[in-house]
Amino acid sequence: MILTKFEFYQEQQTTANRVDRLRLSQWQDHYIAETVDLRYFFHSGWSS
Repeated sequence: MILTKFEFYQEQQTTANRVDRLRLSQWQDHYIAETVDLRYFFHSGWSS
């Protein structure tokens, strides 16, 4: 199948959007895990 320039651009954009969503999802998972770790640290008495 031969893609036109526009179709090729759309395909690349779709792939880039998928990668961006994956990165955001990974960042959110990491951020949530770090936040929970810090809450536990400060509320468990380790910081005093």
